[in-house]
This record gives sequence, C-alpha cells and structure tokens, in this order.
Amino acid sequence: MKSQRFLLHKRIKIALIAVFVFSFLIIPEVRAASLRQEGPIYVVQSGDTLNSIALRFGISADDLQSANGITDPNALDIGQRLVIPGLEDISGLLTSETLPIGASLQNLTRQYSLSKNNLIFLNRLTSPSETIAGVSFIIPINEGQDPLTPLTPIKNDQTLLETAIRTGTSPWKLIEHNQLAAAWDILLGETLFDLKEEAQDQPNPLFIQSISLNNLPVIQGETLQIAVLAESAVELTGTFADRELNFFSDDEENYFSFHGIHALTEPGPYPLQITAGLYDGTTQQIDQLVLVEEGGYGNEWVNVPEEYLDETVIIEEDAYLEPILNRVSPERHWQGQFQYPVDEPCVNSSFGQRRDYNNGGLYFYHTGMDFGVCAQNLNIYAPADGEVVLAEELTIKGKAVLIDHGWGVLSGYWHLSEFNVQTGDFIKTGDLIGQIGNTGRSAGPHLHFEMDVTGTPVNPRTWLEQEFPQPVP
Repeated sequence: MKSQRFLLHKRIKIALIAVFVFSFLIIPEVRAASLRQEGPIYVVQSGDTLNSIALRFGISADDLQSANGITDPNALDIGQRLVIPGLEDISGLLTSETLPIGASLQNLTRQYSLSKNNLIFLNRLTSPSETIAGVSFIIPINEGQDPLTPLTPIKNDQTLLETAIRTGTSPWKLIEHNQLAAAWDILLGETLFDLKEEAQDQPNPLFIQSISLNNLPVIQGETLQIAVLAESAVELTGTFADRELNFFSDDEENYFSFHGIHALTEPGPYPLQITAGLYDGTTQQIDQLVLVEEGGYGNEWVNVPEEYLDETVIIEEDAYLEPILNRVSPERHWQGQFQYPVDEPCVNSSFGQRRDYNNGGLYFYHTGMDFGVCAQNLNIYAPADGEVVLAEELTIKGKAVLIDHGWGVLSGYWHLSEFNVQTGDFIKTGDLIGQIGNTGRSAGPHLHFEMDVTGTPVNPRTWLEQEFPQPVP
C-alpha cells in the first residue's frame, strides 16, 4: 500500500514539474504574441515593401520587423497582416481610401467614430483643408462595426431634437455618435451620422441629393464629368481651377458638366466650386479642393517641313479656331459610346505624348490620336451625331473638319485629303465625312482624331472606350 502511495505521489510530482517547466516554455511565447498584437493592423498590398510601409507610418523598418517577428524583410506576402508599433492609441484595420467630393475631417471622424487627432497624425495633416477629393487617406476601420450612415444635412434653424425626430433616432444618440458637446453643437449645412439600422430613409430637406466626379483623382488630359442629382429643377453654376463650368440636364433631375483637363496641367489640388439655386432664391454651395495627377504620357520626336513650325502662323490659326472650339451648345446630339472614325483602326501615336518637332524646333504635346492607313480604304466616319461647324483647309491642320456634338463636346479631324461635308450639315453616326490624307503639318498619311471638351483637347480613347454621361454611383 505504501509503495503504491509512494509511486502515486512520485507521478503527481513529476507531472507538476512537467507542467511547471512547460509553462515557463510557453508563457513567454504567449506574452510575446500578445505584445505583437498591440496596435493597429495594416494589410500588405501589391508593391509594398517593409521600408515603404514603415515610411508611410513614420516608424523605422527595424521596429516594424521586430514587432511582427519578421525574419526575412524581403519576404512579405500580399494580404499579410502587420501590427504597426508606436500607435498604441489607435486601433483597427488601417485602410487607404480615396476621398470623395464632400469629404471633410469632421465628417470622417464622425462616420468612422475616430479621434480627430489620430486622423491628423496618421495622415500627417497640417490643416483641415488637406482633406482633398482624390487624395488617398489612411483610415482605421473597426472590423466588427460598420461605419455610421450619413443623415440629411442640417437645414435652416433646425434643432437637434427636430433632426432626431425627422430621422427616427434620439438626440442623445446623435450627440454620442457625432462627438457633439451638447444639443446646441450643430451648424447649418453640416452632416450628422447615425447607426445604419437606426437611420431611417427620410427625404433630403436640401434640394441637392449628391455630387460626384467620374474620376478621383482627376487625371491630366482626361474628361472630368461632374454629376449632380437634384430633387427638382435647379440652376447650377460653378468653376474648376477658376474655369467656368456649364451644366446640362435631359430630365431636370440629373445634371452633368463636362470639363477638359489640359494635358499640361500642373499636378496638385485645384478648387472646385458649385452653386445650386432654386427659383425662390434659395441656394446651396460646395467648395472643395480636388487633386489632379499626372497622366503618365511619354515622349516622341517628329520631323516636319520647317515652314510648319512658324510660331506666328500657329498662333493665328489657334486664335481663329478658339471661338469654334469653345462653343457650348445646349442640346446633346450624341447617344451612348462614340464609334471609331476609321475601319480597322491602328494607332500610330497616342494622345498626350510630349513632342519634340525637328530636334528642338518646337516643343508641345499631341492633342489627339493618329490613325494610320490600315484598311483597304481611306474613309473617315462620324463617330456620333452632331453639327459640322468647320470644314475648310488650314495651314497647320490641313484640310479639317470639326463636329459639334453638344454640351461643349466637339470632335476634330485633321490632315484630310478631302472632305465631303460643309459647315451647317447635321450628320449621323457612321456618315462618311472625308478621306485620310497628308495635308498641313503632317509627317505622312494619317488621320489626326481629336476630342475637345470646353475648348480643351482630351484623350479621345476614353470617349471611344467609355460611354458618356458615365453612370453615376
């Protein structure tokens, strides 16, 4: 009996020692793992490196490597989750989002239930105005909670209680969710947020439902489409980069403005201002900076006869064409996507290329796309319905045709050998308008096809591959 008890005690003692030793081996690993999970998480994206991630968050690559137990800094995997050390006051999944029109520092802090200071720190802001539409912004997301839903903006002298009643929630929840000091801490026009399930679908007391841009950030040489959804007929005016915007509508509900971004526009933020007015004098206004980025155009060298580089001739021809290219007709003639203007299209030169003529005789950029002769004919067709507003021979552009498609959108055809339309003709998609040639400043037989929006040449390929107006999200 005693021997059995002795053996039992011995086995228990051995087991306790084993557990004790095992705990020493395991606990440090658990603690280390726990330490490595402190701080927000970043998901590795394509093109990321340890150094680029560290630089983005203002930490050292060594600290990032150590915090995540990384042995090989060159072996990051797309989708790998990394703890970002040194940001212990910030939690959640660090995501990059492109800021839309209407984004503000205040709205972002409310929508995602964030600290304004943390958002400023993460994005290294020096001013609230740096919430520029089109900029990539770092936002920490709580994976277990959806962002709050925007309610309709505060109108006139509306109180927080009235807003709560109108949206089916309580003033106390609005105070909590929007980080308000008290019920009085609201301003005319500002947007409040609430939980999705509690935010009822109420009519917008303001007559502008939404404003959206087709591309953010905006790209050099592309067409900027500004879409405004209104509750009723409105009068819209505005400017972008201090140039006038023209708005049009087919139904007095969806309004569009098309604006050409010059291919040589200096990258950076530019002011967008839109004012909407009702006939009773009520107005709404939006002001925001919008980011313009480089188009990534290349370079090419072209040789032409010297007489076509005469600056005086170029200036005179541009001045002659300016009022025609800048015409803005109130009726939209085209429907759907533009068609290619030639059979079997092959492109010799793309839009936006920075051009060197005759080894320094002239520096400019290519304002259209050149189609070579690849079909069994030289036919040029109208890509969409419109009115012919120019059909004549010019010095630089040679025999030329311009078609007005309405709403400030025109298409141009240069260097023709002949044209068989005249000014004032209204033509339909697919109508024969001329023949490919080699007239004017041309280095060989081709069609220079150009799209001009509000007087500015834009990338024609976009109009051939996408439908305008583009669908509004």
